[in-house]
Amino acid sequence: MRRPALRPARPRDPRHRLAAAPPEQVADGVWLLRGGIARAMNVFLLEGPDGVVVFDAGEKGMAAAIERAAAPLGGITAVVLGHADTDHRGAAPKLAARGYPVLCHPDAVPFAEGRGGREYWQPHLLPLGVRAFHALLHRFVWDGGPVAISDTVESGDDVAGFRVIALPGHAPGLIGLWRERDRLALVSDALYMTDMWGHDQPAAAPLDAYNVDSDRARASIGVLADLDPRVVWPGHRGPLEGPDVVAQLRRAAAAD
Repeated sequence: MRRPALRPARPRDPRHRLAAAPPEQVADGVWLLRGGIARAMNVFLLEGPDGVVVFDAGEKGMAAAIERAAAPLGGITAVVLGHADTDHRGAAPKLAARGYPVLCHPDAVPFAEGRGGREYWQPHLLPLGVRAFHALLHRFVWDGGPVAISDTVESGDDVAGFRVIALPGHAPGLIGLWRERDRLALVSDALYMTDMWGHDQPAAAPLDAYNVDSDRARASIGVLADLDPRVVWPGHRGPLEGPDVVAQLRRAAAAD
């Protein structure tokens, strides 16, 4: 008798519903939690033989919703951060406190365990209103604080059937996950599809104000285009899909 496919439980607690939308399957073995009030934070659940690898940790209020969505898939085996910025490590400290190992690239470790990117941000490049708005969000909504890193992953490593790819520039040690068989890329903040106010926008390089090196960030989008992806999921909103994915990536890589 064939066992029916597992499906993540939909959050029933009202607090979970505020933190994240119900999980949606976006590819074979890949589930998406859209988090935050605006549903702009992307957290991915990757099915593996022993449970779920969580890719990126969204904002701090998402921890319980992530854990609940992963439970019917075997539970969380690890949390892998695409990078260490506050709105991507957000729920990681609570998940780590519940016993789940948190991993990231070696170059991201000091920021995950430290100030979450505040060391290199340049908020003075942002309009005053956006600067104030983001400061409030980072402090009170997004960031769960420093997280102890249990281990590291590097380019070429396997994560739940995906290959780790290095996409530096926006943040130290930023990684994406690439699956050749269906040309699916999960790229954290290597690519933006949201503007500084959180509205949808065409694919673009991240804002200079939040980049360590904007030239490298654009070069990483070029690296991503060279993979010839079919679908690209960024860390916020998306996806980038359709017949002209590579062309859109090339434009984003070439823009100043």
